[in-house]
Amino acid sequence: MMYRFFTLVWIFQVLLANTQAQTNELPSISFRDFEIPSSPIIDSTSHAVVMLEKGRSDIQVDEGERELRVIHRYGVRIKILDKEGFDKANYVIPLYKIGNKFETVSQIRGYTHYVDGKIHTVEMDKGAVFHEKVNEFVNLSKFTLPNITENCIIDIEYEIQSPDIFNYRTWEYQDDIPKLYSEYTAIIPALYNYNVTLTGSYKLTDQKSKLLKDHFLLNGRRQDCSQLTYIMKDIPAFQEESYMLAPKNYKSAINFELMQYYSTNGARQNLTKEWKDVDRELLSNRSFGGQIDRENNFKRILPEIYTDGDSDEDKARKIYSYIKKQIKWNKIYGKYSQYGVKEALERRNGNVGDINLSLISACGAAGIEAYPVLVSTRENGLPKTIHPVISDFNYLVAQVRVNGKNYFLDASEENLPFGLLPLRCINGSGRIIYSKKSSEWIKLENEINASTHFEITGNIDEVGQFKGNIRITYQGLDALNHRNYIRRFSSLDIYIEERMNNSANMKIEDGDIYQLDSLDNNLVESYKVSMDFSDNVREKSFAFNPILINRMTKNPFNLEERSYPVDLGSKQKESYTISIQLPKDFHIERQPKNTALALPESAARYTYQSQYEEGRLMLKQELALNKAIYEVDEYFHLKEFYSRIIQHQKVDFAFTKK
Repeated sequence: MMYRFFTLVWIFQVLLANTQAQTNELPSISFRDFEIPSSPIIDSTSHAVVMLEKGRSDIQVDEGERELRVIHRYGVRIKILDKEGFDKANYVIPLYKIGNKFETVSQIRGYTHYVDGKIHTVEMDKGAVFHEKVNEFVNLSKFTLPNITENCIIDIEYEIQSPDIFNYRTWEYQDDIPKLYSEYTAIIPALYNYNVTLTGSYKLTDQKSKLLKDHFLLNGRRQDCSQLTYIMKDIPAFQEESYMLAPKNYKSAINFELMQYYSTNGARQNLTKEWKDVDRELLSNRSFGGQIDRENNFKRILPEIYTDGDSDEDKARKIYSYIKKQIKWNKIYGKYSQYGVKEALERRNGNVGDINLSLISACGAAGIEAYPVLVSTRENGLPKTIHPVISDFNYLVAQVRVNGKNYFLDASEENLPFGLLPLRCINGSGRIIYSKKSSEWIKLENEINASTHFEITGNIDEVGQFKGNIRITYQGLDALNHRNYIRRFSSLDIYIEERMNNSANMKIEDGDIYQLDSLDNNLVESYKVSMDFSDNVREKSFAFNPILINRMTKNPFNLEERSYPVDLGSKQKESYTISIQLPKDFHIERQPKNTALALPESAARYTYQSQYEEGRLMLKQELALNKAIYEVDEYFHLKEFYSRIIQHQKVDFAFTKK
């Protein structure tokens, strides 16, 4: 890692810091703080508001470890407006593993202030803080502030020590509640050159810089530092909505990335590399390229996996299935191997790197072209494409090339078919590494669309009792998601029983699941059902809606304005084929109009067609989202498109007796 190299360069050079930065203590509480602020960013949806937030980061030397650390001090004052804002008193501090060391947190303090004739302050007990290990790379420190009431104010302060000098500290101005004032100060020695970028749609209110003379003592000489302060006021809450990538891609934030530094002799050392340098480092790395070269682990067992008469595609499919069965995913991401191919095969479990590097190695042993693809998962954020930043990537998949076709493969998912990526990997572009001298960006997308088809058949008698069948067919990511859900149950019988018990308006009498284990085929559910529409029957009339399952009632797009794209992960389609026999003496009185709606350039399309002949109602409905990503300027049209669909689906069919 680049920061390790940097640490080795400076570890014996930095003797001590000239001064210790003081903790960002929040100002004393006053009665004025309890007045509800008047601000356009606070409305009826605001349940809490950040009154004041301050952070300060600088680089110091850890005398005990003789290493450099970024010391990050943080303080926030939050006003709880109502009961729905009480969750802000449940605070979580994530701590990440950087290299082989975790970040640490100390000096955690919490206070609750409330008014009862006078201002009362309750300090959080130190024993209220507890620590949780999420996995090998993330720890959490959690605490809950005491005596929370409506209109109380909470103060939280703490200090984090981090070895991540390369990325310094990202400061997010936006959160899920509005902020009146947010200030971040970074103290950076003149020897360091960071690329500082502001992301998001909001601009800084103020920016200040100050020269701190002789702030560092370095090899007996004092070094200057820059004190950079970035202020933003009146920041609206960031509103999350369905079908989006990681919020940090869009929140307003200040980001730091170390580009170069100067050694004591004045020589400039660049840390920004070209991709050819990174390609060479990766493929020379024991935990990356060193595992791809472990083909001998597979050559002797290849005859057990496939036969000589198999085509290259058949071989690739069988190798893919073999790796999935032999190495179970331990739920840990990673672009590097955690145990190594040999040990992962022996342990029969490993991280994503172990599994997919094994897949690439096995394909290579079989003479099949296969390459590693670096991925940043959706929750991790989009990778930077301007220059190589390896820390942006947290995942690895394979691309296999057979018979002129390219397939993305991820053998970590038990229910994932050949050639499909899980939704977590569909995040912009990945970097495919061909050799020590060659790599390129490659779009991460699935050729197979996500689709669900409902087929409904049956009969309704004169008293409004429906008996029939529902058959649901899933494809692509829809099939993967549903297979994963079904696998949570200990048996298919228990899953079907759960379906029966949780169908509020529909009685499921029997059911079957088809092709659950045939991953390259569609998943099919089939149910025998009955429904009671007797409340809809009058003396000479009857009304009902034939879309008996999964009818759209709520628009997933409700923001007045959305500042980030709608990202579905893949093109999607949902369709219905309905055939219902009614008593022959029923005459159709009213029905929804046949309609066809479309967005410009057929970006999305909705069709609805019905007919009633000789007592049989036949209906076809299809919603096709023909783009995986809809840009910001398409949001209003998409929102209106869904609104019109919902209104159309509300209309019932009405019948009268002749």
